[in-house]
Amino acid sequence: MKLILLNILIFSNLSFGQPDSSINDYGNFGLNDLISSALKTNLNLEPIEYEKKILSAKINQVNKQPSPMLQFMIDYLPVNLDNAGEFSLLYSQPLRLFGKLGAEENLAKQNAYKPVITKIELENELIKSIKENYFMLSVSERLLEFNYEFQQILISITKSIEIRYSVGKGNQYEIMKSNNELQKLLLEEIDLRNNKNILVNNLETLSNLDLPNDYKTKNIEILLNISPLELDTSELITIMKVNNTDFQYLDLTKEENILERKISELERKPDLTLMSGYRYLSKSKTNTLLFSISLDLPFMPWNSKRIDAIIEQKNLTEKKINSELKALKQNRRNELRNILIKMNSSLEKIKYISAILIPQTEQTFKSALIGYETTSNEFIDLLDTYRSTRENNRMLIEEEINYLILISDLEKLVGKEILTIN
Repeated sequence: MKLILLNILIFSNLSFGQPDSSINDYGNFGLNDLISSALKTNLNLEPIEYEKKILSAKINQVNKQPSPMLQFMIDYLPVNLDNAGEFSLLYSQPLRLFGKLGAEENLAKQNAYKPVITKIELENELIKSIKENYFMLSVSERLLEFNYEFQQILISITKSIEIRYSVGKGNQYEIMKSNNELQKLLLEEIDLRNNKNILVNNLETLSNLDLPNDYKTKNIEILLNISPLELDTSELITIMKVNNTDFQYLDLTKEENILERKISELERKPDLTLMSGYRYLSKSKTNTLLFSISLDLPFMPWNSKRIDAIIEQKNLTEKKINSELKALKQNRRNELRNILIKMNSSLEKIKYISAILIPQTEQTFKSALIGYETTSNEFIDLLDTYRSTRENNRMLIEEEINYLILISDLEKLVGKEILTIN
């Protein structure tokens, strides 16, 4: 029995950190497959596309001159109707000059770019959510494997205790205690399986793919075995200023404000209305032509003050946006550095747990197992070392995945993919 337990233990030690990456042919989707499908078919992206088309349609609404007007009029019609009066047919065309139409067209184009940024933001959030669920699914898978391995260990230990008890060398308390630990593992298995199903369902919803119930992650071990990323903080900050959607929104708002201020300044320029027409005077039997030019007077004091107030508002808005950009740069730079600090801390924990903590606890567990078989150790000592071994391996799994999730947080922050698999 001792040899059986040692063989199980050796198998467990060799398999720690080595999840099974096999998957059924049906639903053999990797992380990149899930992301690609989400970016193409996620239902939340469709309204944004329509919003973009709606705003784009507005461009051709503002870059055209106003509609002309055709007017027919009967004037000077006597009350006693002794003649037909005067007939007029007038055609007028308002004209917006000095680049006003072009400025409004540019503003409409800027507004039409908002859904593009919204789509980028949603895509980044989708990628982050898929990666987090994918990585957490791998945690459930690996913990289920460890759970099964430790169940086999406890079953073997329980059988050993029962044999010892049958020959008068053990006691019933140890059997009950071992069985209690096994029951805890069975309960944990239920939670892990339910959590796994929830994560698969989340991935199915995000990617809009039909995933099998036994869907498994793949190639996670590749990520866990690569060398730590060497990241340049200054370079990441530069990339973030260009690709982060918060910066893009503020830059777009600033450009819109500049265009709106230009449109307000152009209001000082007059618009024209051209009019031509034909008149027939029935009393004198004469035909006449009419030509007219109307000119706006935007320079009148009350109108000029209104324009000055609008321009002052736009100037203050620009200063506000510049202040928001400064605050955003500081906050995002601090957030980026905090993520990098957490990543370095996570790497240190992974190295310490895998290189020092786990080998020590596994060796202690081996010694406790041998000591218990030779009756030099109590069962409670074996149980304590067993729990420590499980907990340390669990810590390693969670810390490794935490590091991958931190990378996905960093990718969303800088707006660029840093780590790829599949």
